[in-house]
Amino acid sequence: MKFIGLIPARYASTRLPGKPLCDIGGKPMIEHVYNSAAKWEKWTGLYVATDDEKIRSCCEERKIPVIMTRSDHTDCLDRCSEAADKLLDQGISADRYIIIQGDEPLFNVETLNTDYRHENINFYTTINEVDDVPDPNVPKVVVSKTGRALYFSRFGVPYANPKTCRTNGRPVYYKQIGVYAMSLEQLRLYVSLSSTSLENFEGIGLNRLLENDYEIHMAFTEHDSLSVDTEEDRQRVERVYLEGHKG
Repeated sequence: MKFIGLIPARYASTRLPGKPLCDIGGKPMIEHVYNSAAKWEKWTGLYVATDDEKIRSCCEERKIPVIMTRSDHTDCLDRCSEAADKLLDQGISADRYIIIQGDEPLFNVETLNTDYRHENINFYTTINEVDDVPDPNVPKVVVSKTGRALYFSRFGVPYANPKTCRTNGRPVYYKQIGVYAMSLEQLRLYVSLSSTSLENFEGIGLNRLLENDYEIHMAFTEHDSLSVDTEEDRQRVERVYLEGHKG
């Protein structure tokens, strides 16, 4: 299989404006994400997809391949679909396009060593931090017995009501990782569908596919990935990064 990596990076974040360029241990976050992803040896190509000139300049200074996209995209998959089409115009194609969010600076490429037989894959892991369950910045996913996504939410699902719960113990909560693997056809399908109510209520794009009865296969990983959505997140990630680089 041929794999192309796309790292969507938007400057106009509402919670942390300019976050792809925020400093983590002396480097902009987008450089950390690219360097982490570049450790995977199976890429046909790896690119940042952005609509911002500041991000493009930052990437070009660091010899990071960058694709400029429109500024009107509603989410990362829309942006990456345009980037994939631009690459196709240059004769560059892949069997799977792997999207790695531009706010995942500590991404572990071991996550990518999975089965790519399905055309639409999202990654997930177990939530171990109790505070992450109610945190709306941590997207949760409910997964079927056969590994298909049932629902994505920023709420702590499943909810265990002590009055009605029919089982003992605490439920297992799963966190959606901001990494997606799709065929070009699946990317185009996503863009062709109108935005849905569940997608807009939750602020999670993949609910668009579920609400239209399309399957999303979930790939489990033991490697958590700390995303950066707020200044507090940035500080947390920087502490982890600096701790890992002492000495």
